[in-house]
Amino acid sequence: MKGPTFFLLLLFATKVCATEPDMEEVKTLFEASAYSRSSADRLLKLLSKVDHSSPPVLICYKGVAEMMQAKYGFNPVNKFRRFKRGKNLIEEAIKKEPDNPEIRFLRFIIQTNLPAFLNYSEHINEDKKYLLSNLQTTKDKKLKQDFLKYLSSSKLH
Repeated sequence: MKGPTFFLLLLFATKVCATEPDMEEVKTLFEASAYSRSSADRLLKLLSKVDHSSPPVLICYKGVAEMMQAKYGFNPVNKFRRFKRGKNLIEEAIKKEPDNPEIRFLRFIIQTNLPAFLNYSEHINEDKKYLLSNLQTTKDKKLKQDFLKYLSSSKLH
């Protein structure tokens, strides 16, 4: 009796874990989506099953993916809806994990690239300060490099 029960639990656990998107693929598509509409479309599709119970970093990436769709859209009403949906997801992720440097970096990137009339720039200095002060303790080397590279190439020195 123990064998079949263990097998069923293992099968269920594998199914549950398999529903989460691969983070490397998410990050690759995120970087490409800044220049490619097809990558932005693939990113949103990959994150389509992400919901409010998903890990906050995935919620944040879904918010970013929504905003990328707004970038490539033509209808101003739809663009604004996508922007608002994305903003709400990003802020939800921040509320759930305010000390996650990856989430803070994503919000920083988004806010520094949006037009001023959208009024979503109030956290730029806060996120920059947070990221700079936590840079040494961040374990993700690529995240550190990406932040430093982004900061050095932007006008936000």
